[in-house]
This record gives sequence, C-alpha cells and structure tokens, in this order.
Amino acid sequence: MPRKHGPNRLGNYITVHEQWMAGLLDEGFVVDDRCAFTIQESIVLLSGSIVCLDAVTIEVEKEHDSAHDHRPQPHKHVYNTFGDGRESEVIDLEDEDAIPTLGEVIREVQDWHARNAGRLRRLK
Repeated sequence: MPRKHGPNRLGNYITVHEQWMAGLLDEGFVVDDRCAFTIQESIVLLSGSIVCLDAVTIEVEKEHDSAHDHRPQPHKHVYNTFGDGRESEVIDLEDEDAIPTLGEVIREVQDWHARNAGRLRRLK
C-alpha cells in the first residue's frame, strides 16, 4: 500500500487536492477554500485559509506545521480555544505516518467543531 506522504506527480497531487476540497465543500462543513498553490523552481507551496462553519478558519502553509527554527521536527500546536487563546501544548509527530494530510487536519477540526459548536455559537 502506498504511503500517504510518498512520491506523487505534481499534477496528480493538485487533482487529488482539488477533488478532496470539492467533496468537503459539497458536504457543507467547509464553506470557502481560499488556498492556492505557488510553484517555484525548488518548492511547491500550498497556502491560504479554509473557512468552515461558524467562521472556524484553518490557516494553511505547506499543509501542516513542518519543522522550523524553534522546533526541528514536525509537530502540532494545540491552543486553549475557549480560554486565553494561547498555545497549551506542542505535540511532536514522531514519524512520517503521524503527520496528517490536509484532509485529516480538516476532519480533526470538523470533529472538534461537532463537539464545540454550541459553545462557539454562544460566543457570538
């Protein structure tokens, strides 16, 4: 079985991304896809935002938080959404299979929204 982060042709990758996003838009949780690909000589960058129900917004840059100066390995930032909004935890992603695809991130946010929609609506 191919790995989810294995090699892929760019055209196929973009097609799969567009199909996933069209399906998520049709389902109704995602209401606006404001992401775009930037293709340069040595990098392909997907960046922008994905707006979901109740104005929940996913900021996208390269699909997920990759390693960078403050933390050399892939990781996930967790925030205290209904408290002070500050970062509450950083979870190291130990291997490549632990790094979610953008679709998996959106599903995680969708599950979080299902558990917290009432609280979100009371904030308005």
